[in-house]
Amino acid sequence: MKKLIIACAAVLVLGLGLTTVGHVLGGQFYSVYYNGALHPFSDAAQNFSDKFVNISDHIVTADDDDDSDFDTDWVQDYLETRRNAIEHGDMPIQSVDQIDYIDLTLNGGEFTIENGSDFAVSASANFADTQINGTHWTASLWANDEPATITLPRDGNYLQIRISCGQQANVTIRDRLSAQNIELSAGNGTLTADELYGHRITLDATDGRLSATLPESADQYHIQATTNWGTVIMNGTPLVQMDELGNGTAQYDNRAEHVPHDLQARVSGSGQISLLSQVASANADTPV
Repeated sequence: MKKLIIACAAVLVLGLGLTTVGHVLGGQFYSVYYNGALHPFSDAAQNFSDKFVNISDHIVTADDDDDSDFDTDWVQDYLETRRNAIEHGDMPIQSVDQIDYIDLTLNGGEFTIENGSDFAVSASANFADTQINGTHWTASLWANDEPATITLPRDGNYLQIRISCGQQANVTIRDRLSAQNIELSAGNGTLTADELYGHRITLDATDGRLSATLPESADQYHIQATTNWGTVIMNGTPLVQMDELGNGTAQYDNRAEHVPHDLQARVSGSGQISLLSQVASANADTPV
C-alpha cells in the first residue's frame, strides 16, 4: 500500500512538472473542455471574462436610468410590506397568504376593525401572540395606551371570523363583516358591529354589551336566543329576559324554516345583546 501511494505521488509530481515546463516553453494549460473540443485554460478564462462583461452590461442598478419595460417597483413594495409584517410578528400578507380563518382576541382599550385592501394593524396595538397556520390566522392583541385599528381585506372570502373581547375591551366593527361563519363574543366588554353578513352567526355576552345590525329583515333569520340572567333584544323588543328575581332559564326560538341565515344569541351573565335588522332600522324611532 505504501509503495502504491509513493507511485501515485510520483506520477502527480511528474505531470505537474511537465505541464509547467511546457507552459514556460510557450505551451498552454489544456484543462477546459467545451463546444466539443479541449481548449487552453487562458482561452477559456478570456471567454468567461467576455461573457461576464456582456452580462454585466445588461444589469441596471437602482441609481441608473432605466428605459426598459421592466417594472421593479413591486419589489420595493413587497419588501416594505414584509418588513412591517415582521415588526408586528406573524401577519398575513394578502398578496402571499390566502387567509380563510381569522381568530382575534382583543384585550383592554379601544379597538376599531375596518375594511381595506390588505391586512394591517396599527402600531398602537401590542401583540401578545400571533401565528399563521396554513390559512388560519390567530392573534391576541392589547390596546391599553391608545386606540388601535385592525384592517381586514374587504374582498376576502372568509370561511370563519371569530372576534372576542377580553379584559373589558371596547371593540367597534365599522364596516360590513362578512364570512360564512361569524362568532362574536363581548365577554365583559363592549362590542358594536355595524353590519354582519353570514350564513351562521353566533353572538355571546357575559356581563358586557353586544350590538349588531343585520342586513336583512328578521324573518330571514332562524333565531335562537337564550339567557340565564341578561336580555336579548330584537328591534327594540325583548326576545328573552329573566324575571325580576332572575329565576329559571329563558329561551326563544322563532321556528323559522328554510331561511338563509341562522343566528344564535346567548347571554350567560347580566349582559345584553341588541339586534337591529336593516329593513326595520329605517322605521325605528330610536336606535337599539
